[in-house]
Amino acid sequence: MFFCFWQLILLSHLNLSIMKRTLIFSVLSMALMMFCQSAFAYDYYVNGIYYRKATAQVPGGGCGETYLIVVNDDYENTYSGDIVVPETETINGQPYNVKYIASEAFYGCLNLTSVTLPNTIVNIGFHSFAECPLLEEIVIPANIQQINSNAFSYCERLNYIYILKEEPFFLWDDAFSDINDHVQIIVPCNCIEAFEASEEWQGIQLYDDCGHVGLAETENTTLEVYPNPASETLTIEAEGLVTIVDEMGRIVKTLFVDQKKSIDLQGLSNGIYFVKVGNEVKKVLVK
Repeated sequence: MFFCFWQLILLSHLNLSIMKRTLIFSVLSMALMMFCQSAFAYDYYVNGIYYRKATAQVPGGGCGETYLIVVNDDYENTYSGDIVVPETETINGQPYNVKYIASEAFYGCLNLTSVTLPNTIVNIGFHSFAECPLLEEIVIPANIQQINSNAFSYCERLNYIYILKEEPFFLWDDAFSDINDHVQIIVPCNCIEAFEASEEWQGIQLYDDCGHVGLAETENTTLEVYPNPASETLTIEAEGLVTIVDEMGRIVKTLFVDQKKSIDLQGLSNGIYFVKVGNEVKKVLVK
């Protein structure tokens, strides 16, 4: 049995004006298309993450890409600790892109401390990270196309939302409800005026970050990482958003550091990584 996910979302928000519903339908149809998904909680459980498989519906009929949606196991508090969502996951020998965070996927996860989202994510669902009391920061990947209502509501310790996309994208009216008075929402360097001019972003307090750098290691910095080489843990001394990328430039972890923080390297393959904060970069060998 299948149902059209976005149709249910639209029907559940009938209090919106006809113009608003028309705009939302247009945006979803053009940017995300529509997809049909199975009517049960999850299809697969792989490497600590629950997934539902979905297939895009293309204009004029027919099916497009089949991909994965991150869901829970139909209970609150499904996830805990540091969760890294992969760009792709292999199911029965077939790789699929991970593209959506479902509504309430991480809702009420009392022991969830961090979530690293891959660049393949295009949509963050309703209440997807709401009521996660230990979540302090999150990075929104560059391919994001939509954030839905109350996605981060009642996250008491949430301090930073760092947005990598360089242009405004679609927000529901209350996407940042209950958090914008205490959370810094940071957009890329020199992009803040475009965001502030966008209708969906009106009334949202924004900050920008002008510290983008490449992968070349910089000398004489205040950033410190040790031990180097590292095996089990890595200590970072810095102030602000820290991004760890591999040799191919793929983000493997993001976090905010206030003076000093140690992180677990479990799950990282042996190799060279770059630790970036602002315009400072340090290279570290994990083995």
